[in-house]
Amino acid sequence: MHAIWNGDATVVAQVRYSPNCWKMTLEVPSKDPIEAGQFCHVLVDDAGDPLLRRPFSYWDVRPSPGGQQAALLYTVVGKGTDLMSRKAPGSKIGCMGPLGIGFTRKPAKTYVFIAGGVGIVPFYLFAKQVTAAGLKPRMILLFGGRTQSMLYGIDDFAAVGVDAQAVTEDGSRGRKGLVTNLLEEWIPKVDRSSLQLYTCGPDRMMDAVVRIARREKLPCEVSMERHMGCALGACGACVTRVLADDGQDWRYSRICMECHTYDEKCLVLE
Repeated sequence: MHAIWNGDATVVAQVRYSPNCWKMTLEVPSKDPIEAGQFCHVLVDDAGDPLLRRPFSYWDVRPSPGGQQAALLYTVVGKGTDLMSRKAPGSKIGCMGPLGIGFTRKPAKTYVFIAGGVGIVPFYLFAKQVTAAGLKPRMILLFGGRTQSMLYGIDDFAAVGVDAQAVTEDGSRGRKGLVTNLLEEWIPKVDRSSLQLYTCGPDRMMDAVVRIARREKLPCEVSMERHMGCALGACGACVTRVLADDGQDWRYSRICMECHTYDEKCLVLE
């Protein structure tokens, strides 16, 4: 098992990406590796309100003299994330991580990232790590949101070698429609023999992506998040259904420990 650090991290910066989306950068006194697709469990307020931690994927990780700086991209949806958005530089916040299983870097010529909403978060770091590992796939991002303001961080991807394509349900940016429609159009344009799909976002979107991958017999990795109690595999609060080894029956699996990332052969969302 990889090393997990747990303690107080220092808020270095808060940047507002849209009316309800923020990027928080934390100084973490740990140099242990963090893989794209892993997440940290944040304790917003040590006074116990809210009581449970919140899981957030890593947007970016950079080395620093005291350890490393980890950036989290998040939307304000409730009390916990509202309190996070009010954390000023220099303040402390509880942080445990890295947790979960990261994306795997496949020997493919083309990577297609299919993201919806805050499902965009792990792909920025993943693109950087793919390049740092010496791999040179063509990287395409298909990013969908209800409106332009929900295409969080899309303009950052050109700098890390990713061709970002937008689709919005209201047509305010890019194509009008669903990101899965855009995926259907892209598949015939690339070499299917060396194509790897990665997806993260709302369950319904990922379910549709996996169905397309199964139909087209394409490899696909799926990164999921859930509200969690412990994030260490003990409480069983974050389970989801996956296909059993025989491919016929199904079983429950813990997202935090066993299947934060997994392929098209075992995902069952319906």
